[in-house]
Amino acid sequence: MALLLQTALYMLAVAGIVVGTLGMIFFAGGAMNQARPADMRRRRALLAALCGCGIVASAALGFVGIPAILYLAQQ
Repeated sequence: MALLLQTALYMLAVAGIVVGTLGMIFFAGGAMNQARPADMRRRRALLAALCGCGIVASAALGFVGIPAILYLAQQ
């Protein structure tokens, strides 16, 4: 059972990192486009930064969650 939980958590963490990376690339590209209004560029830069925070959060979930599952499985 612990192996299934670890696999599911790992897959969720990797999916979060991939989606966050794609979102960050998408929004950062729009933020650097000089043809857009400044307000839209600021909004897209903020969304790109939030996607970067999502990448870190997903990595932290995998880094902390998998050892936590192992620890609880041995109890």
